[in-house]
Amino acid sequence: MNTKFKFSLIACAAAVLTACGGGGGSTSVNTAEGLWQGPSSTGANVTVAVLENGEAWGGATFGNTLISAIAGTATGNGTSFSASGSEFAFSSNSVGTGTYTGTVTQKQRIQATSNNGSTINLAYNPYYDQGVTAAEIAGNYTLSGRTARYSITNMTFTIGANGNFTIVDNGCITTGTATPRASGKAIVNVTATGTGTCALGNGVSLSGIAVLDKTTTPNTLSVIALNSGKTDGLFLLGRKN
Repeated sequence: MNTKFKFSLIACAAAVLTACGGGGGSTSVNTAEGLWQGPSSTGANVTVAVLENGEAWGGATFGNTLISAIAGTATGNGTSFSASGSEFAFSSNSVGTGTYTGTVTQKQRIQATSNNGSTINLAYNPYYDQGVTAAEIAGNYTLSGRTARYSITNMTFTIGANGNFTIVDNGCITTGTATPRASGKAIVNVTATGTGTCALGNGVSLSGIAVLDKTTTPNTLSVIALNSGKTDGLFLLGRKN
């Protein structure tokens, strides 16, 4: 199966930090919140999104080839940035862990170095601040992508007006939801459960996020959803038909 496709995988990371004392308190904003894109020193292009709940999701491509996906946590505290999580490396079909530390300028730039010495230089994408509605999400899609170890090509499915969807593929039936996130940002909450002869196993439930890119024609839907142990999941790009 052809795994070379443009995958603008969306990732998210945010935390709300609270400092208290002296009879009063203050809340500091996670300055890393947002959608970020830019190069890695490895030559890959990285896409990361930062949301309000402390989780981090991301992905990297070489040209049109998806090479890895990342899920974990990230924090921007003033100009200090840190992140950690699992990395799904598709060339080796392996899952590892890693960390990043560096600097962040709110809604401008993240520059960080990983524990293995590679660096990222990411610019803020203001598309993150555009909301998405259930009516915009609803429609017919064609998906290609991966699990951590297997390729998925040209699955077709429909998201209904209520956000529900069903995917039937080679003896596996996946049902789930894709609904706008309450934050009002460009992020879609995704849940899914597969039954039958599924690559991830029978009865495995997934949760994650997606981004509907309304700036492209046709619109594209990028999805990452992981199992409860964050050891495997679905990494998909859908084109709205």
